[in-house]
Amino acid sequence: MSAGSRPILLDSWAARSCPVKTQNAFDPSISLPAGDDAPGCESEAELFAAPAAFNQDVCGRLATAIGAVDLRRSDAGRRAATSRALDDAAPVVIAPLLAASASGHRKGSPDALVQAGRTADGRPGYLPVHITPHPVLERHHTHAEFTWLSPLDDASPLTAALSTEQTFRSGRQGPLLQAAHFWRLLDDLGLLPAPDFPGLAGRRLAGLIGTDTLDPADSPVASWLDLDHRFIRTYSRTAASGWRRRSVLDRYDHEHAFRVAVAAHAASPDRPAGRPMVSPIMVRECESCQWWSVCRPRLDADDLSVRISKAPLDVREIAALRRLGIRTVDDLAAADLDTVLPGYLPQVQHRPEPERRIRLAARRARLIRDGVALERNDDEPILLPSSRLEIDLDIETSPDDRVYLWGLWVDDPDARLASSTSHSGPYYLSFSSFDELDDVTEATLAAEAVEWLDEAVRAVPDCLIVHYSDYERVHLRRFARNFSRPGSPTHSPDAAARAGHLLDSGHFLDLFTVMRRHFFGTAGLGLKAVAQAGPGFRWRDPEPGGLNSQTWWSRAVGDPDPDVRRESAERVLRYNEDDVRATHALRAWLRGLSSS
Repeated sequence: MSAGSRPILLDSWAARSCPVKTQNAFDPSISLPAGDDAPGCESEAELFAAPAAFNQDVCGRLATAIGAVDLRRSDAGRRAATSRALDDAAPVVIAPLLAASASGHRKGSPDALVQAGRTADGRPGYLPVHITPHPVLERHHTHAEFTWLSPLDDASPLTAALSTEQTFRSGRQGPLLQAAHFWRLLDDLGLLPAPDFPGLAGRRLAGLIGTDTLDPADSPVASWLDLDHRFIRTYSRTAASGWRRRSVLDRYDHEHAFRVAVAAHAASPDRPAGRPMVSPIMVRECESCQWWSVCRPRLDADDLSVRISKAPLDVREIAALRRLGIRTVDDLAAADLDTVLPGYLPQVQHRPEPERRIRLAARRARLIRDGVALERNDDEPILLPSSRLEIDLDIETSPDDRVYLWGLWVDDPDARLASSTSHSGPYYLSFSSFDELDDVTEATLAAEAVEWLDEAVRAVPDCLIVHYSDYERVHLRRFARNFSRPGSPTHSPDAAARAGHLLDSGHFLDLFTVMRRHFFGTAGLGLKAVAQAGPGFRWRDPEPGGLNSQTWWSRAVGDPDPDVRRESAERVLRYNEDDVRATHALRAWLRGLSSS
């Protein structure tokens, strides 16, 4: 099959991505947009810098295997070098370059190939390894029997240990589908080991390496996925329940075949004008997609997928509603769900609790239509503790999840703390580092912040420490554990005692739990949304956000221009100060509601 004179060859991203991308790419009447949104712009370079660094680190670890062939620097003749390495039975081939498969409509190459037996005709057989900068495993005692783990210096399924606790994350199917793509490509090219090779026991395996470790001190592990194991819940028209569990290979084959059909339809000269096979539905990947300027004009401004961004309905749910004539927020807001549900629910049983999901979406649609950002869940009084000393706490973390900033907004009208005597009102205090952090430097910074907080609690026994969500306490518990480990470079009995005293003090107030109990947020209950909708608080930065702050921190640490480093550090501190001022303002607003 070809698209005119152009063969249909799809890479590993196609099966996991929006099919409209494939349609646009093969439609001769559509051109790839040029300009700032095209691939390769500065924003995308920053977005992919961290994943590329993780990939290089893992490849470097794989290269330590005896006999490994590393082709990352083989700019010229890489395909020929790959063929030589495979013919020579190299145990690991890093950054191979494989031929495309015209019959399978596949192209691309995995991050690595690992020898795992012999092909049916006796040549060395290989399995693909895909690297992703995200966790791919989770604990699950029921489905863990199809996961094998091996260290990176011996990344072979033939010596891997069967896991009794770890399984693949069914909710993160993208990397799994990519691994299946590479397995199918190797099958097309005749490079897979024979299924009856000793050690494989008939299993069709692909390797994935994510950020998972079995112990915080360990390096990432190679995880071997049984591509035939059925653990992914998907829609089924024929099942009585409306859904079945399917394997990764089943899912990949279905998605890949669908996109091949989409490409063929888009390229066909016989296609009726204005009759595309698929229509745009806004999903998360649209934000960074080079085709968004093509798709956006084809969506109504009030399209459900555009307007409902919090707990959004997925592609199948949106498509099911469209078939029922419900396309916009006004349509859903006005719909009689009791009438809609009999025709809707059978189409969306792939999602747990589909009725609850559509009712939440309908509630959001009504609020969007009516211009309401926050709605009360109850008429109960909002009871908040108070103190002569109230401290708002917010931490910031680097891209590798190290805490580089502890920010505090200190409201101490009675000047109970020595540091308050030079201030006439609430003030901002921070413990921060804009240098690269390791375990010791991060723990040293944390110990300083913990010491200050613990002294405040001891000075004012009814002190209140306010945070938004459990993020701060999660990291505080992590530091308490690390401080307590004898022999560890971060061991500190005094810091451990102070952290433990803080955690047990009962002085913490999670403002998010208060909001979740009493309010429903049209755009969710994130701090940015509720602080603006409730007290009308505004951040000084035009682009406030945790991910953006990580980019600013990276510039503050590593930019060669000292002015950029200084300005970026100031931007982070200003953003963090606004975060803690926002929880302070939100708390005052909530107290005002209770008194009115």
